[in-house]
Amino acid sequence: MNFRLRIAAAVAVASLLPCELTAQRERLIVRTEGFGATPVTVPAGSAMANEHAQQGVQLTLAHRLVRQQGSTVIMLGAQWRGVRADLPRSGFGGSTGPSDRTTLHVATADLMLLRTSGAKHTLVGVLRPGLYGDGFRVEGAAFVDRIVSPRTTIGAGLSYASSFGQLLPIPVVHVVARPSRRILVDALLPARGDVWWMPRKGLDLGLSAALAGAQYGLTTSQRRNGAEALWLANATLGPQLRWAPRGGKLQVTAEAGMTVVRRLEYVRDGRSIADLAPGNVPYARLGVQRLF
Repeated sequence: MNFRLRIAAAVAVASLLPCELTAQRERLIVRTEGFGATPVTVPAGSAMANEHAQQGVQLTLAHRLVRQQGSTVIMLGAQWRGVRADLPRSGFGGSTGPSDRTTLHVATADLMLLRTSGAKHTLVGVLRPGLYGDGFRVEGAAFVDRIVSPRTTIGAGLSYASSFGQLLPIPVVHVVARPSRRILVDALLPARGDVWWMPRKGLDLGLSAALAGAQYGLTTSQRRNGAEALWLANATLGPQLRWAPRGGKLQVTAEAGMTVVRRLEYVRDGRSIADLAPGNVPYARLGVQRLF
């Protein structure tokens, strides 16, 4: 149990980075998501529609290497995430034009090192170099985890990531607890929190609160009135499901609920120049993952 808790605690810090990584073993993940349409604040001088909708696709591949009799674990992976959103073509206060269906991309390598220290501590380093829209940068995290009992792990660390839409240093607190055989609590505050109930093998039911976003660099054709970046983030709350037919290695995942906080802003020189202020809407996520 202690070794599994160490793996879970280390992997959890990666969920504060812009694309979620939830692998405790080798796996391939394909997931789609959709957010309902909502009214937005139309920038002055823009002819964009007064509604905003968003869809996304995520691909994740992760491979685990265990070294030194389990005291060192290396996770190697790659992720791609595409988000399609309605964005204005015209400048803010300039000539007008129709709204544009724009695709924003994040493509990264995932590098994570877990190193146990003594019987109770695990040191974790995470690096995620890659393209965030039109800009290349490296996001990452450092994490220290402590096993306080056979069923509970508590840790703390610092992440430098753009899950809030804006690239920020973010202190984190992590908890993994197994109060009973069928209940699992896994939280990395303030990025996410999950409570799972496992009524039988191959079926997990849960409640999820999560924050997912990125700071995207904009291409020349996507820039408006000098904006060089876009801050995009969604905080969501809702039930979730993991189901493995016949208890096998192929899992179906589903999640639905409501957004509780949203961010969609054009940025120049690190400052917001147009906040579209999207409202809260229903969302749904559906995916499959193959364990190896």
